[in-house]
Amino acid sequence: MFVWEDGYKIGQEEMDAEHLILFALLNQLDVNINADRAGDCLDDVLNALGSYIDYHFAHEEALMQSWNYPGLETHSAMHKEFIKELAGLRAQVKGADALKAALKVRGFVLDWLLGHILETDVDYAAFMAVTTPTE
Repeated sequence: MFVWEDGYKIGQEEMDAEHLILFALLNQLDVNINADRAGDCLDDVLNALGSYIDYHFAHEEALMQSWNYPGLETHSAMHKEFIKELAGLRAQVKGADALKAALKVRGFVLDWLLGHILETDVDYAAFMAVTTPTE
């Protein structure tokens, strides 16, 4: 199970809460993996992750736009690349061994999200800490 730590917070309360929900979805997958029910939930978790990621990325990009964040275009491109990679992974694991597929999805999403939050999201949070929104 993934344990959320304060060190993962970027200091933007709404975004931190949304990141926590994404990790809760990954933990749901983990629970099912450990209960030997990966095949029963993989599609549902992927659907939930996909939907929530779409919502979160749109919300995050709207927040960055409202602050006139100069890195918005690059950040948005990273989001689009993640969505593309997740779709490719989803197609790749369809029909594969459920456990292997679930572990692959969990590893990919967890690694990407942690890296993105700790290396990229912190940049816009730091920008927002020293500026004011444009709206």
